Parts: sequence; C-alpha cells; structure tokens
Amino acid sequence: MESFYSLFTELNNLPKGNIYIKKIKGIEYSYWQYFDNGQKKIKLVKGEELEELKKAIERRKEVEEKVREYLKSGNRNLFLSNNARNLTGYVMNENMPVAEYENGNLVMIDDEHAPLIIKRTHSLNAFLRTRVIDTSRTNTRLLKKVMNIKEDEEEMISLCSYAASISDSYWFKPKHSKLNYEDVTFSNDIFFDLALRGLVTIFPRKIVLTPELTTPGSYEKGWKNENGKWFLYKVGTPNEIFSELFYSRLLERLHVPTAHYEYEEGFIKTENFASDTNFEPMVALVGLDEDYDYVLNELLNVSSEIAKDYLILLYYDAILNNLDRHNENYGILRDKKSGKILSLAPNFDDNLSLVSRTIELNCSTSEGFLQYFARFLRRNKVAKDILKSAHLKEITEDILNEIFLEIPINVDEKLIKKFVLTRYKYLTEVINK
Repeated sequence: MESFYSLFTELNNLPKGNIYIKKIKGIEYSYWQYFDNGQKKIKLVKGEELEELKKAIERRKEVEEKVREYLKSGNRNLFLSNNARNLTGYVMNENMPVAEYENGNLVMIDDEHAPLIIKRTHSLNAFLRTRVIDTSRTNTRLLKKVMNIKEDEEEMISLCSYAASISDSYWFKPKHSKLNYEDVTFSNDIFFDLALRGLVTIFPRKIVLTPELTTPGSYEKGWKNENGKWFLYKVGTPNEIFSELFYSRLLERLHVPTAHYEYEEGFIKTENFASDTNFEPMVALVGLDEDYDYVLNELLNVSSEIAKDYLILLYYDAILNNLDRHNENYGILRDKKSGKILSLAPNFDDNLSLVSRTIELNCSTSEGFLQYFARFLRRNKVAKDILKSAHLKEITEDILNEIFLEIPINVDEKLIKKFVLTRYKYLTEVINK
C-alpha cells in the first residue's frame, strides 16, 4: 500500500484544475483552467502537452480519492478517558497484559514479559516518560497544535498514542477499553512531513494515531512508511550527517552490529531495526547512571556477550569521539513472545561523533575523552581482558578511503584519517599492554 506521505507528495506535484473545450470559428481549442494563489489562470494547451496534462489531472483525481480513503481508515476517535488520565489500566505486550495499575500504583506484574523499566522501577510514569516526543522540539509544539492536543505532561502526551511505539510491542490499555493491539499499531505516516520539516500538509478532523508522539530525542525527526517498512528520518548539519554515516559504514566493515544509515533529500535515514523484536533503551535496565564500571557489572549479571558488545561500543565511541553515548541511545533487544533478552541492540544515533561539533580535530592521544576511556581500561582488568579477547578487526587506511568514497559530503579526509588511525593505534596498545 502506498504511504500517506508518498501520496501527499505526489498530490502536491500534480496539476490542479480542469480542461475545457471552446469552439472558435468552428475550431475546437483546449484550455487548462486552474487557480494560482487565488487567481484564476487559463492556458491554451495542445498536442503532447494536452495529452500529458489530461493524464496528470486524472491521476490527481485518483490520488485525491486514495488520500480521502487513507484518512478515513487511519483515523480513530481518540480521547483520554478518566482511566487513562488516572493511569488506571494495563501495560500490554501486544494483546497480553504484563502489568496492571490502579491510579498509577502497581497491582500486578508479569516479570517475564513486562518492560524492563517497569520490572526495575514498578513505575508507570517512568515507562511513559521513556516513550514520548521531546517537547522542546519546535515541530513538537506545531504537531500538538495540528493534532489539537492540549496536554503538557509527558505521560499524557504519550497516552495520546496509547504509548505505542514503532520500536516495540508495548502499549497502555485503559481499564474497560475494548481496544486490541491491532487498533493501536500505526498504519500511516500522515505527520512525517510535519515532524521532520515542520510543514503542515493537512489538518485532520479527528486525532490520528501517530508514531511521532512516542519518538524521543532532541533532533527533529519523523517516521516514514516505505513499502511497509518504517524508516526514521532525522535532520542534521552536513558534519553531523557525515559523522553518522561514517560511524555506520566503519562498523559495517568491521562486522559490528549497527543500524544502516543513508543520505536522502538532505536528511539521514535508517530502517527500524526492531521490527521483529522489542527494543528497550539501557536506561530501562540500569537507570541513568552512565558510569562504565557500574554498567559493565550490571550487564555481566545479564549476559557476558552483551557486556562484551557494550565494551566494543565504548571502544569505537572513544576512537570516533562520540561524546553522546547516554543510556537512552543504546539498549537491548528482547524476544516479543518470551521476553528473553537476546542481545545488545545495533549501534545507532552517532550524529554527535567525529566532526559533528568541530572540524579542528585534536589528533593528540592526550585528548580528554580518549584518556578517560584509556584510564577506565587500565583500572578495570576485566574490561581490558574482555576487549583483548574480542579480537577486534583492524582499522586500515584502505577501509577509511572506501568509506570516504561512499559519503557525498566534503570533509578534510586527511585530518579525519589521522585522527581515527591515531586513536585506534593508541587504544590497541593500551588493550594489548
């Protein structure tokens, strides 16, 4: 099925108006009549231009009908019931209740299948706050206006989409609600353009369930449905986009699990990597404490493999100067049915690495962030031994040159190569010493 965004984009590029025939001295002439900025325009058309115009106007009628059907099928009568406002109901995993709340107080929990943040905190508010759009984003305020959402509290905004998310199968079902999971899954990307670009293309008469309300992060972004697959688009400066692409391409070549990023229409995009699993941010498991020693110890209690992959992620963060690895932009994957923890989630969200903030990279091995990670390895023998036994693949100049050829953004390649290779060689020495 064609996405709403693709239909609306096509609609904006198709001619409006109609064609009428006027006979002058026995000869028929075809005229295109349309409105431009409120003014009526009439243009004589003939030959190939006339035939192409006829086809385009007919296509516009078809697309307009599809858009009307899309809105009709995609709308829900949505309002926050008293039970929703009072946080009385069930946290669901698809159609299975995994936690019950009465006025925000936990009544019952299925430890095996409940979201990790609920298992750790028992707090419904904490769960809802991890799945809500950042209200400081300019386009968030615009989205709320278009959707006629009056709520200001994060929890209530999340509930306007039943706390359902693209990246997992959890949601909140108010008590006495007859909704099923199929009723709250997302079927359209009607607000993609608004969330990403701030462009208002439509004012629906009813509130439409949208994944935009439960997508956190400080950068303007939007979900687009492309042939049944969801892609997240995000804004960024050229340096930020380059850094995210470079990080992704490097890890792909080194066979480290990572989200694949593409550059498209001035934005960066990546496919939802959790379509078949449940993604949960690391904050759900360990809270806000980002101390390397603490997180590593917590993960060793869960899985030695996940602990190893966590250290590998920190290792590349140190090489590529990713200062933004907080506990909400990495996490784990769980099986939707069993609740079993499967693995560390693929790497993602690296737009604040490398040259994102400066083109004057400090190639000295005494640089602060690099030294912070090196000191961690020197004092934590367990971490150092894990990385040493991981047999990390070599970063070579040839690999870096290949990546530069793939990214259509101009940067100081010589400086970046020196920066990456210097930090890589230094950490290799620290690990093997």
